[in-house]
Amino acid sequence: MNLIGVVVSFGALLALSVCAPVEMDVETDLVSYESVQGQEMYRFKYETSDGQFREEVGMLVNVGTPEQELMLVGMYGYKSQDGTMVMVMYTSGKKGYRARTVTKNAWNAELGKKALLTLLAG
Repeated sequence: MNLIGVVVSFGALLALSVCAPVEMDVETDLVSYESVQGQEMYRFKYETSDGQFREEVGMLVNVGTPEQELMLVGMYGYKSQDGTMVMVMYTSGKKGYRARTVTKNAWNAELGKKALLTLLAG
């Protein structure tokens, strides 16, 4: 297994370990999934019917030099039991793993969507 495969597997396990608790009697379906793997990069994203999502891009930088490293940028999120949307944006590289969590209550999220649709409609 190559380095990118190991990192993708580790990242998936990490995301699963920090996701919100899932009620066992609720069925969740995969709504969308996309995965692209290149020689020095990968990208994937998915979304489930209960509002969970994840997107990540990983790339090798400074390839062939002593400074070669794998850099990751991504985000994941879910809707909590009280309707609050929780989104975690993260980066990882030589400086370590850094994450920022943003929350938005469902009412404000819907209001923002409606405002955006109104602006787009013109």
